[in-house]
Amino acid sequence: MAHAQSDSPLFAELYRGIDPDSVTIEDLPITHKASLMAELDRWCTDRRITVDALDAFVREDAPVGTRFLGEFLYSETSGTTGIPGRFVTEDAALAVVDSLGFRVPRPSLRAIARAVRKHGRTVEIVSIDGHHMGPPRYHNQQNGPNPRSLRLSVLDPIAQIARAVDDFDPVTIGGYSSILGALAAEQLAGRLHTEPAVLMPISESMTPEVRALMDRAWPDAQIIDRYVATEAMFIAARCRSGWHHLNSDWIILEPIDADGRPTPTGEVSHSTLLTTLNRRVQPIIRYTMGDAILVRPDPCECGSALTAFEIHGRSGELISFHTAAGRTLISPLALSVLLSHIPGVWQLQVVRDAPTHITVRLSTTPGADPAASGRDATRALRDFLDAAGLRSVDVELGSEAPQRTPGGKFLRVVDLVGGPRR
Repeated sequence: MAHAQSDSPLFAELYRGIDPDSVTIEDLPITHKASLMAELDRWCTDRRITVDALDAFVREDAPVGTRFLGEFLYSETSGTTGIPGRFVTEDAALAVVDSLGFRVPRPSLRAIARAVRKHGRTVEIVSIDGHHMGPPRYHNQQNGPNPRSLRLSVLDPIAQIARAVDDFDPVTIGGYSSILGALAAEQLAGRLHTEPAVLMPISESMTPEVRALMDRAWPDAQIIDRYVATEAMFIAARCRSGWHHLNSDWIILEPIDADGRPTPTGEVSHSTLLTTLNRRVQPIIRYTMGDAILVRPDPCECGSALTAFEIHGRSGELISFHTAAGRTLISPLALSVLLSHIPGVWQLQVVRDAPTHITVRLSTTPGADPAASGRDATRALRDFLDAAGLRSVDVELGSEAPQRTPGGKFLRVVDLVGGPRR
């Protein structure tokens, strides 16, 4: 907090008159993605980091993993909460995350034996275009191409992904939990024939339905479930008892109610505030995450001393379409990534409002042509659905602007047929 106060003009203003030696964290103001992104030049503690410099870096279209200013890992969020994020991460912060990786459950002897037999082959199903955290982080860890690692695009049709996974025969499959659930459905339907030893869902909370699919498809596989976010990278890992355990020495999570007050232990929060202790270039202090959590009031039976909690408001639900050819599962995050590249769009929302009908809601940036942006969005979505074998699903541009949930959260994808999404 003292570092942010002295080196970030934005935090110097927020913390004016606050003594870092006597303040408690609850006394500090709450921060939000929208305000931090709007003040990015004043937020960063390295004065070289500006919106103009980042824009110039992105325009260079350098290979994924190229360091911004030669030293920072640059990443963007796809804006599933309505506002895209831009983050620069220093090596010291990445080193902490790498070290925390040793807290995930260790693979079983059977998994290790299978890994040796399959020469450690790994598949990651992520957004491979742009600067989302997955591609640059993956490239940074691998230090270049690796013949034992295969990256697949989350935007590819699930049948195409399944064929590539079959051909590669990996020991580990990582990706958005909803995509792993869709692959599990392919395995159970006999259209995928792979036996991974380790499954590593990322970015979305794994719903009980997705977990059940994965357990049925690969009963011998070890599922390593982590709670991650671009803002903090690795927040927690799920233990064998089913609870997430917070990396409490580097991450602070504050469950709060709708008025920003602390939520009592054992009750589900309205939202959560995130503070990271390893990011010094872009301080994350009492940052609104929007995730509803429940902190366990008693010690976890697994024996970990780290804070145990459940995530209630971060869903990786699959959107299920029933057609004449059967059931096809689509990842909400895949749609979010797909539509984040449409020019002129400020906010875009996909609403599945009937079993085979999707309405696109959008708002545009000043000076943009709403009709052109609408045509581009519906065409991209139409092509995506066609490639997934969903030609019977109709796509329509709606006249209504994107809507927020009663709790104030903006969702890129709203499935009214599958039930309300929090």
